[in-house]
Amino acid sequence: MESLFEDRAGILKFFNSHGILVSPGALNLILQRSMGQMIPHLLTDEVQSSGYIDEKTVLRLIRGEEKVPHVEYEVSLPDIRVNSSVEDFRKMFVSRYEKLKKIIVTSSTMRGSVDIKTAKRSQGEVKVVGMVQSVEVTRNGHKKVTIEDLEDTIQVILMKDRGLAGELILNDEVIGVIGSVGRNSSTPVIFANEVVRPDIPMRVMDDTGKPPVYVASVSDIHVGSKTFRRDDFRSMVKWISSSREEAESLRYLIMSGDVVDGIGVYPGQENDLELLNPLEQYEALAELVSEIPEDITIFLMPGNHDSVRLAEPQPVFSHRIRELFPRNVVMLPNPYNLRLEGKNVLIYHGMSLNDMVELIPGVNFQTIGKAIEEILKRRHLVPSYGGKTPLIPSENDYHVIEEVPDIFITGHIHSHYLGNYRGVRYVNSSTWQSQTEYQKMMNFSPNPSILTLFDLNSSSTLVKRFSKD
Repeated sequence: MESLFEDRAGILKFFNSHGILVSPGALNLILQRSMGQMIPHLLTDEVQSSGYIDEKTVLRLIRGEEKVPHVEYEVSLPDIRVNSSVEDFRKMFVSRYEKLKKIIVTSSTMRGSVDIKTAKRSQGEVKVVGMVQSVEVTRNGHKKVTIEDLEDTIQVILMKDRGLAGELILNDEVIGVIGSVGRNSSTPVIFANEVVRPDIPMRVMDDTGKPPVYVASVSDIHVGSKTFRRDDFRSMVKWISSSREEAESLRYLIMSGDVVDGIGVYPGQENDLELLNPLEQYEALAELVSEIPEDITIFLMPGNHDSVRLAEPQPVFSHRIRELFPRNVVMLPNPYNLRLEGKNVLIYHGMSLNDMVELIPGVNFQTIGKAIEEILKRRHLVPSYGGKTPLIPSENDYHVIEEVPDIFITGHIHSHYLGNYRGVRYVNSSTWQSQTEYQKMMNFSPNPSILTLFDLNSSSTLVKRFSKD
């Protein structure tokens, strides 16, 4: 029977004998892959019922039996009131403090910590945990930091001659302090010997020896913009659908925000759009992702250009948008900690990176990895409140990094930066939009059309470039 399938005519004759029409894409794929004995297996009940076989059906057979992804996720957030009171803000900061304090005091160096009120009455070495209220530099070059817990405040002096004055301290981050209590006039102060952060514990990911299972990451697609790189995006989709090379082991695709360009995001945006209606933008995106094989689960997250509220945490897309997409698309809030194949994948669109670039000396969009590592070090996605990142307060601070991620994915700034911090693989995912007029004014050139793949069964990370420039 195998000789029957050696040419186009033989394949078409076989399917015609069963009353099945074959799409050009399916026929070309069968020929390219020399499928031979596999071809009769394409006569599934679904194909015989529809009388038609397409490229997706062939790809499912090539990839193996369709599998239910081993994914654990929840796709809804508690109701968070938009009209928030001062008390709501207080609860959010209390949640931040308590979560991060719990992480800090579990480290061996911070055992025996006391509250600030007790520290003020102590002599000798003390250990306290507090949220940074203010930071000042003295005339002598020392750093004076005021920290607070749930009941009291105290000043901490970071001495220049102890090498601590150069420590980057941000307002609202939670730190541990080890030092000696002294007095400045009649007020107790702590002269610090060490600053302790929640930080990421050092670890090494062992290769499991299992076949690779890839999760891929893209961001800032900006469908609807005149500068959306449609041809590059389609090239990526075609590669994913081809089942060539690593694409054969790709099981998950993450799109971490700004999936469309939206409208009204900035003055005069309508002049930059080819699709003025945001719903039409999502329809265009849905049409593109519908070409991706159904056995790949796609996770879709909003960003600051999308049709959800701007303030974080951002909820999942509305049902009206959700129903535009195929069944293998899963909507996520921003931020979100996703469990994939037993691994923690932390996803955040990345709006706070604008603030971090301004707060961290020497960091810019090209060197954004340093900002990402400072976020991980502080175990908070928005370490300093009051910048360009709007937040909706609630009793639970969703931006605390409670679980150590295996992979950390951000976007937003249209750069591409791949790194590893203490065993956490991270990426600032590439955009699929060409340089905008605003970026030209800022003298910033993005790194577009790059797909990043992480193997969930090893430490391997791959980069595929689809730019035609």
